[in-house]
Amino acid sequence: MKQPNMRERAPSTGLHTQSGAVLIVVLLVLVLIISLGVIAVRQSTTDLKVATADQVGKLLFQSNDAAFMKVEKEDRILSSQVSSTDTLNEYMSQAGMEGSEVSFCVRPRGDKLFSVLEISKRNQTGGLESSNGYCDPNNSDSYVSEGRLMTQMTFVRPIDPDTQLAWIQEVEGTSSNDLEKPNASGKGTIECTQVIGYATSVVPALSKAPLGNASSTGTNTLSGCLKQPRIGTDTVDTCLEALDIPFQTQVQTYSNQSVGPNCISSTT
Repeated sequence: MKQPNMRERAPSTGLHTQSGAVLIVVLLVLVLIISLGVIAVRQSTTDLKVATADQVGKLLFQSNDAAFMKVEKEDRILSSQVSSTDTLNEYMSQAGMEGSEVSFCVRPRGDKLFSVLEISKRNQTGGLESSNGYCDPNNSDSYVSEGRLMTQMTFVRPIDPDTQLAWIQEVEGTSSNDLEKPNASGKGTIECTQVIGYATSVVPALSKAPLGNASSTGTNTLSGCLKQPRIGTDTVDTCLEALDIPFQTQVQTYSNQSVGPNCISSTT
C-alpha cells in the first residue's frame, strides 16, 4: 500500500507580517499629516478672521469718530453765523424737544451733514414724525466711502424730571421770580440742555442679512434695524446684533451749561 505524498511546507519567513506592519505605520503617518494639515488650515482661518475683525473694528471706530468731529465742527461754524438757525445744537435745544430722537445719515457728498429737511424724528411717545434721515443701503449716497461702510447718527434729548423745577433752567444773575432763558444772538430762546449722541457704523457687505429698502420697517433687514429707536429694549443695536451684522456704536454726551445769558457747550 502506497503512502500518499506529503508536500513539505516551506518555513515561514515573516515577509507578509512585516509588509502589514509597514502599511499600518504608513497609514498612521498619513493620518497624522492630514490631521496636522487640518489643524493648520483651521488655525490660519481663525487668525484671518481675527485679523479681519480687528481691521473692521478699527474702521468702524474711525468712521464714528469722524462723524462726531464733522457734526461738531459744522455746528460751531454755523452757530457763529447770525443768519443761520439750521444747526443741530439749536434744533435740539428748542422747547418741547424733551424725549425726542433725531436721526440722520452721514452723507459726505451732501452740502451739510445736518439739515432739518433731511432728518428722521421721533417724539416723546415714540411716534415717527418724519423719516427723511435714515440711511438707505440701496443708495450709494448713504455710504461714507467706497469701502461700502455706512454711518448713521442719532441725537436724543432725554427727559429730565428735575426740569419741572423752575430754578433748574435759571440763568446766573436772575431770581426765581425773574426767570430769563438764554438768547442766542437774537435767534430765539433756547434751553440749557443735555443731549446724547449716538454714531453707528455698519459694513453691510460682511453680513448675509437682507438689506431691505427705504420702506422697510421691520427688524429682519438692515434698513429696518436703522429705523429702530435708541431708547427701550428693541433698539438699533439689539436689532443689528440679532441679524449678525458687523457694527459699532459710539456714544457722546453734550451738555449746555448756563453762564450769564449764554449756554456754554461741553462734551463728555
